[in-house]
Amino acid sequence: MEKLKTYGPFFIIAFLFLINIFIFNGKMINIHTDFGRELLFSKMVSQGAVLYRDIFNTFVCPFSYLFNGFVLKFAPVNIGTFYTLGAINCAVILSCIYFISKKFLSTMVSTILTVFVMYYCCFYAGLMNFLTPYSYAIVYGLGACLVSVLLYLEFLQTDKKLFLYLSFLFGGLSAACKYEFCLYGLFLLVFFFVKKCDFKTILYSILSFLFVPFICAGILLLQGLNFQDISAYLSLLKDFLHQPYLKTVYALTCYLNKDSLISAAKTFLAAGCLFLLFYKLYKNDSLPVKFLRRLLWGILIVAVFLYFPLTEYFSYSFFGFLTYAVLILSLFKIRELKNDKNILFLTGAAHVISLKSFWFLSSNFYGRYFLPLLIVSFIVILKSFYFTQKKSSRVFEKTFCAILIFLSFSAFRLNLVALVLKDRTINTQYGTVSVTKTEESVLKPLSTYIVNNTKAQQKLVVLGQAPLLNFLTGRDSMPLYSHYDEAIAGAYGTDRIIRAYFKDKPDYIVVFDGKDKNSYCKTYGKDICQWVFENYILEKEFGISEIAYVLRRK
Repeated sequence: MEKLKTYGPFFIIAFLFLINIFIFNGKMINIHTDFGRELLFSKMVSQGAVLYRDIFNTFVCPFSYLFNGFVLKFAPVNIGTFYTLGAINCAVILSCIYFISKKFLSTMVSTILTVFVMYYCCFYAGLMNFLTPYSYAIVYGLGACLVSVLLYLEFLQTDKKLFLYLSFLFGGLSAACKYEFCLYGLFLLVFFFVKKCDFKTILYSILSFLFVPFICAGILLLQGLNFQDISAYLSLLKDFLHQPYLKTVYALTCYLNKDSLISAAKTFLAAGCLFLLFYKLYKNDSLPVKFLRRLLWGILIVAVFLYFPLTEYFSYSFFGFLTYAVLILSLFKIRELKNDKNILFLTGAAHVISLKSFWFLSSNFYGRYFLPLLIVSFIVILKSFYFTQKKSSRVFEKTFCAILIFLSFSAFRLNLVALVLKDRTINTQYGTVSVTKTEESVLKPLSTYIVNNTKAQQKLVVLGQAPLLNFLTGRDSMPLYSHYDEAIAGAYGTDRIIRAYFKDKPDYIVVFDGKDKNSYCKTYGKDICQWVFENYILEKEFGISEIAYVLRRK
């Protein structure tokens, strides 16, 4: 019975997770943007392409592509393989959130919090989900970082050095995935000033941290990467980082500005009002108040079903203020925080990994990946330092659970609305993708045409950010010039791209374009499109509002 109480909630989480794995299978894939790059680049690595020389890695760190490429040497080259990898990593993330929460919070709060992360983050029906994401680097890095945090908390509680070394090992793994987590590695070292250790322990910890990055570097050197390749990559990366388009994207959430402060203030007021309302209602258990609670729940549920923008608001920007809140709440209780190494480590780790989106934790951008650990630390600080009385603590838990249940429900509702629109499927030998009717009208006949009218060994370049087509048709692209958005195209330069196509002469080029003014051929791809249409023969055209042109070499 005791084991059932301990592990029962975890099995409930696992059961819900498996159900959603089935429901969302193949339906969270964004066919026109970055996920296709993740598949294509990993496949290229498995075929011998070298990172930084043949593939421009905008995420800087190598682990995710090396790992996925290694898996593809043994597993089927199929979307299902990537979905399985994402699901396993997602299961690790949810498990870590649950067990980290359990160290500070009750089983009920930990369970509901984990379910919230499942619906709000993992099974989000957009590009920033955790299973088929814009970047496996960020989700692998997050998974490794959370394992490291859990292991370090075990070390703080038991003082067993094995947990410390394993924590640094996974910290190094997270840093080898994406550069955001390099600061977490520095934080681990700085925390030695809080948790005193001898020089030998510190040395072994540093070596543990460097193990995975050194393995990755060794693999790249064995593949033939040399100093000239690295120098060329760094030069290209420098140009990429200075592109106006990239600055515009980062300005949405990564810079402190008027818009971010206004958004954070609005979400803080909305969250504060909702919290106070629920807190007052849960503080009193009289029959009229219970009735009001149920009435409020009814109003919120009806609002979720009938008023879609409300759901969209909560799911996209509700936690915009969270980074500020955790920092401010921590500073107000800095003396108590210094005396509790576990909470100090938790809040410190949550902040250092979220610095990229610190100014506004936008959930439809990078903020969705930094939210899980931040919300755990937020609840822990409030419960540990602000709601310390037994009654107030119990009311606080009920209040926050109510809010998380509502947000989980609204997030699931939002995801289902998005998935209902994807009522068509495209079946290929490399996997099945669910798409909208408009997407199907272009992609399905296009992929069928390419498979039936081109040879498997012929090169196919896809312009307009749809590299998923290469993967679904089994047609290779050109290394380095297989995929680029506006920022990458600006770093390459139009002349360099055209020279590469003129030299290598890909057999076919597919151009995705549209009739609006923001389409590829009317913006940053204008000159490249002109060159393609002048030097290639238009063979087929698909679509109406969104158009895909198939051109073959003269």
